[in-house]
Amino acid sequence: MTKEEALNDFLKGLRIVLNNASAYSKDHPYFRKSVEVFKEKLDALIPFLNPIRINFAPESLFVDGKKLEKSMLYVDLAVMFHRRKIKTVEIRAGFTIEELIEFLSSVSMPIKEILKQGGIRSILDRVKTKHISVEELDYSEFLQDEGEESKDIWIYLFKETVRKENPAQINELADNFGSVISKFKAKDLFEDNELREDLHNFLNHLKNTEKNKFNNCSKELLKHILKDRNVSIDSGLEKMQGLFKDLDNNSLAEALWDQISNNDAFNYSSFQLFSQLVSQDTHKDIASNLGEKIRNTQSLKNNPVIRKKIKELFSGVDKSSVLEFYRHEVYLPFKDLSSEESLSFDRDFLPMNYFLVLLNLFTFEDNKEKLDLILKRLLSECDRLICHKNTQYLKYLWEALDKKRKENPSLVSNFEEFQKRIYSFIENESFEEEPVEGIGYFIDKLDKSILGADFYLDKIFNKRTVNFYALNLFLKFFPQDLGRFYEKLKERHSEIDFIVKVVKSIEKADSPRGAEILKNIFFISGNIIKIEVLKSMQALPVVDGEFLFSVLEKGDIFLKREAVAILAKDDNLRKKALEKLLSLKSPFGSKNQLIIQNLMAIEDNKIKGAQDYITSLSKRRFFWNKNVREKALEVLRKWNVGKN
Repeated sequence: MTKEEALNDFLKGLRIVLNNASAYSKDHPYFRKSVEVFKEKLDALIPFLNPIRINFAPESLFVDGKKLEKSMLYVDLAVMFHRRKIKTVEIRAGFTIEELIEFLSSVSMPIKEILKQGGIRSILDRVKTKHISVEELDYSEFLQDEGEESKDIWIYLFKETVRKENPAQINELADNFGSVISKFKAKDLFEDNELREDLHNFLNHLKNTEKNKFNNCSKELLKHILKDRNVSIDSGLEKMQGLFKDLDNNSLAEALWDQISNNDAFNYSSFQLFSQLVSQDTHKDIASNLGEKIRNTQSLKNNPVIRKKIKELFSGVDKSSVLEFYRHEVYLPFKDLSSEESLSFDRDFLPMNYFLVLLNLFTFEDNKEKLDLILKRLLSECDRLICHKNTQYLKYLWEALDKKRKENPSLVSNFEEFQKRIYSFIENESFEEEPVEGIGYFIDKLDKSILGADFYLDKIFNKRTVNFYALNLFLKFFPQDLGRFYEKLKERHSEIDFIVKVVKSIEKADSPRGAEILKNIFFISGNIIKIEVLKSMQALPVVDGEFLFSVLEKGDIFLKREAVAILAKDDNLRKKALEKLLSLKSPFGSKNQLIIQNLMAIEDNKIKGAQDYITSLSKRRFFWNKNVREKALEVLRKWNVGKN
């Protein structure tokens, strides 16, 4: 056997034995047998490589000075170890079966459990695997890591940073706090007590050691919550107040002012959210600080947008709320200031006033010669609006053109240049990482593509830029090019982060072809992507029973777990799935391993109607069904059914 053959056998064996480690306890006979088989592959490689040292990048391996990538075998292993923040594994001659069992069962644990136990190196130190060692990614690599990571990793970071009181790590986390906190949704902070407590401890530590960094981090956290459109004042905000109770009133006013002046989406509902997040007895001082900041901001004199927003936020009267503080401290003084300056020359707003005048002239004009003159002027303004990505006024132009087109179809040819420029802007903007606010209105209105299918395919697969807006347009305009789309997907199937991005975009795209594309990705991908595909299918309105039952038939425990969660949405399919998984005949225990795997696939989801099947399994007679009975009872206890 050559070194290359031995290495390839070792890596294949590692993938198989890790799958088994995820599915079985370390004392299970089947797992121990698979470790013995894996040891034979290790023994064959050791004469060529001693020690065997593997370095893990996000999507590739480095062994014996060579980079191994592209193959799903290498990618799956790289992703699994990298997500557990393992940089290097080293196996030296002299390893035993017991050391391998401890190592494999430890690294295959869920990420959250590994982090709870202090990281993989701490676990291996305790079980004394003297011939097997790991090197973990250091702290800076945690922070610089890209891609969608489990929030458990960041919970661990907050906890460990404060516990160890390492000044360098605390400063690095504080300096990167904005990018770190952006990995969470506000919902995580409301629902996860452990995360909230660790955040509180981290901020409390900063308050006692780095007051400026405490203020900056607290303000970043507050702004992040206020930007989340999915948070309402009914979200149990009292849980969050403890995170901001030590932030001084001036800093709270700065955070509020930042949202008013820089966040176009900040509205009265956002202000109500802010008012609930901070202590009620602080609002009078916050309002006073905010009023002073506004009066000292000279640029407001020529900013009608901010003036309008302040009026919308604080001009109401509500004696039962904190609004009255802001009305008296902010709106009324500012109203007087605005009145004094109402006659001043608003130079910045003049071009837009001119544009609106042109629009009005265009709307009410019927004479073709005059329309042509107005159209020429509007076209120059259109270029300016596109340059500044002013979607609000482009919307006005779109609606005016649409109205004129319906009133006088003979004028359609006059609008072709407008259509070309606006369509081109929308199609290009749809590929931006953060498309400009308001782009959704135009996405729905577009009835054809100016840029063509090749433009979309190049952007998606060569530039790697994709989101649900762009996919929506591609699927809407180019269904005939799905074959090319699938071919390019197949070429990129080993690029995990990119494929996950496509999967998540399809999930949000709300296209009738979404399920078809997800299935196509499923069939060309490894298990990691397959799981992501099934998770995204849970968001689709239609349940594809035939496909999902094929997953139950051929998939491993992890795929079955996701498939049954989707099937559970449909009463008939749920019953059929439970029948298929848990009503297997098993003469003399011949199908018991499969039944146990099926139990493991549903134990984390308390599927409606499953209890009766599992209770029946817990009562199966004869000694060869002992393991099935024990697993069924374990699941029932986990569900708090028939608790001893």
